[in-house]
Amino acid sequence: MKLDRGQIDRFLKQPDQRVAAVLIYGPDSGMVRERGSLLTRAVAESLDDPFRVVEMTNDQVKSDPVRLIDEAQAIGMLGGRRVVRISGASDAISDAVESLLEQHRNSEHSLVVVEGHELASKSSLRKLFEASPHAAVIACYHDEAESLAGLVRGQLQEAGFTIARDALDYLSQSLGGDRGVTRSEIEKLILYKGDDKSEVTLADAIACIGDRAAFALDDLIDAVCLGDLKALDRQFDRNIVETPPIVMLRSLARHFLRLHPILERLRAGEKAEQVYASQRPPLPWPVRQRVERHCRIWSPAALGLALQQLMETEALTMRQHALGAAITRRGLIEIAATARRLRERAR
Repeated sequence: MKLDRGQIDRFLKQPDQRVAAVLIYGPDSGMVRERGSLLTRAVAESLDDPFRVVEMTNDQVKSDPVRLIDEAQAIGMLGGRRVVRISGASDAISDAVESLLEQHRNSEHSLVVVEGHELASKSSLRKLFEASPHAAVIACYHDEAESLAGLVRGQLQEAGFTIARDALDYLSQSLGGDRGVTRSEIEKLILYKGDDKSEVTLADAIACIGDRAAFALDDLIDAVCLGDLKALDRQFDRNIVETPPIVMLRSLARHFLRLHPILERLRAGEKAEQVYASQRPPLPWPVRQRVERHCRIWSPAALGLALQQLMETEALTMRQHALGAAITRRGLIEIAATARRLRERAR
C-alpha cells in the first residue's frame, strides 16, 4: 500500500505491525535517509545495535538474495524486533525482493526497510511493494515552501530559537533541495547564533546561509535565466558534486512556474510594485532582484517552451541515469542559449 502524506508521520512513529517491508524512495535522498532512520529507531530503538539492525547494500542483496530472506526471518538473539535496512535499492533487486515478499509475511520478528532513489511509475520494485498487502510505500519529494517553513521553524524551536517572518521566508526560498542538506544548513545557523538566543533575523539567515556555495542553486538558476553560459558552466560543476541532476531541473522548473504568473500580470498592465509585493510567500529582497532581472528577459510563451524542454530533459535523464549529468548540462545550456537570444532581442 502507498501511504499518503497524512499517514506517513504516524507510520514512522508507530509502524503497522501487519507491514513486513517498507519501500522509501524519491528524489530527496536526504529525506529518504531521514525517514529510514526514524523507522529504524521506532522498531529497533537504535540505528547501530548489531543484534537488532542489519545493513545491506543493493549490490549485496543482488549477489546474495538468500541472505536477505535469512536476515528477515531471523529472531533477535536478545529479543526485540529487528530491522534489515537496504540502501541504494534499484530495480536490480526486484527478483530478490519478490522472493522476500512471498516468504516474509510475518512482521512479528523483523521489518525490512528498503531505501532507494527516484523510481519511475513503471519501476518493477515500486510495483512489487504497491501490490503487496504486507508492504508499504513512502515517497519522498522535495519540501515545498509551506512544509519547509514548518521544518525550519521546528528545528530552530528545538534549539531554543524563534525566527522573524522575513528570515523564514528567505530560508523557505533558499533551501529545500534535499532534506539532509536543509537540516545541515539550519544546524549551521544554530551554531552561528551560539548562546545568543535572540530572534533569528533576515541578516542572520543571509550571513549564514547566503554563501552555501556547493548547495545553493540560486546562482545556477540565475545563470540559466540570464543566458550567462560561462557562469552556468562554473555553477553546474560546483553543484553537481552535491546535487542530483533531477534536483537542478526541478528547481529551475519551480522558478519558471513562479515567474509565469508574475509575467502574465505585468503584461496585463499591473504595476510592478503591486505584483511583486503580493507574492506569497513574499519575495525577500535578494530574491526579488533576481526575479525582476529575469522578468525583463523572459516572456510567458518562452517560459512555456522552456518548461516543456525541462520536462523532456528530466524524462531523458531518468531513462539514462548514467548520462544524467551530461544530459542535464546540455538541457540547461540550450535554455540559457534561449535566454541569451531573448536578452539580445530586447536591447
